[in-house]
Amino acid sequence: MKKEIIVLGDIEMGGGTYTDDFISDKALSEVILSLCKRKHPIDLVLNGDTFDFLKCPYIVNNRVTYPRHISSDISLAKLRLIHTAHSQVFDALRRFVEKTGNQIFFIIGNHDPDLVHKEVQDGIKTILSNQNSLFFIFHYNQHGVHVEHGHQYDFINKVNLNHLFLRYDGKRILNIPWVSLGLISKFMDLKEECPLLERITPRPALFSHHKSVLKRINLRILKYFLKGVFYYPIRYFSDPTYTFPKELVRELYRRFKHVHWDVDEIVEVFKRKNKHTLSENKMYVLGHVHKRHLEEKNNVAIIHPDTWRDEYHFDAKTRQLIPKEKRYLQILVSGNDSLDWTLVDVPITRSVFHFDDIIRDEKKFVRMAAAEENYAFKG
Repeated sequence: MKKEIIVLGDIEMGGGTYTDDFISDKALSEVILSLCKRKHPIDLVLNGDTFDFLKCPYIVNNRVTYPRHISSDISLAKLRLIHTAHSQVFDALRRFVEKTGNQIFFIIGNHDPDLVHKEVQDGIKTILSNQNSLFFIFHYNQHGVHVEHGHQYDFINKVNLNHLFLRYDGKRILNIPWVSLGLISKFMDLKEECPLLERITPRPALFSHHKSVLKRINLRILKYFLKGVFYYPIRYFSDPTYTFPKELVRELYRRFKHVHWDVDEIVEVFKRKNKHTLSENKMYVLGHVHKRHLEEKNNVAIIHPDTWRDEYHFDAKTRQLIPKEKRYLQILVSGNDSLDWTLVDVPITRSVFHFDDIIRDEKKFVRMAAAEENYAFKG
């Protein structure tokens, strides 16, 4: 065998507060450490949103904020918080790259755009004690395997790859989507108050049973949209983060009208935009959409392994919240880049919660879920 490729994504390690949706440190670390025992070289491809910089707070003198002007200093402070909250995973990653031939590819997603800061990349290299086996990229493309996060096929989350930074107040800051800016500046207090709701799918079924939250969300979206069009661009005319992207008007209206706040299905967009080049690879792996997806046609496979963050399926009939399973994609590469792949399930024992219980005290159940996975929740 020439090489093994392991792909998993949407881990979303945060800062250990109530906005942090990742609690499977033990299970993920065990997977990574098990890879260290294999004799052949391994490419570990972390397919975007490895870190949740987007919802991670910036804390100075015990004051919690979510800045919209994200300089490298702010990103580094968030990285330190994430490292402290999930040191077990970082330790496993460090041990993984200690072995000669092993490499880690951090695909950049919409929740960890901070990875484009060279200072953040250097910070991760320092934490993992490795300068040569870590790569920060938007696409992995080797041995007939193409991996990318997928947010570039989601209209409201895609970024301008040719214009990743802005200049403001003498500093270089991240150029992130207008919707992401709205999330961190207008919705994080709601996420802190209701930390579990955002982990529950499908959202239409969820909101049909929790209309008070839907009303609050829609009201905030409407206010942010109207101010984003008519007020902020004038009030903050010198601030490039308040420039309203006019092409979003129709899309946001469509989502508001249909109560559609889930991530768009991206596979069809991906296939349409790449229809003339799909045959160039044998396998395409996407993330972003937190769903398991598998299709094979004309000797080409398209796969979503699903997310590693803590999520639940809402059964509208029983009102139960069923924890989602975890898995990763294993690809064995042999001579002539022949591929043998499988989706590997990672068993995690978790309790089923009841919706009527969690809405009375979401923070209690966040702590319970973390305790079941032996995670020391810090929120």
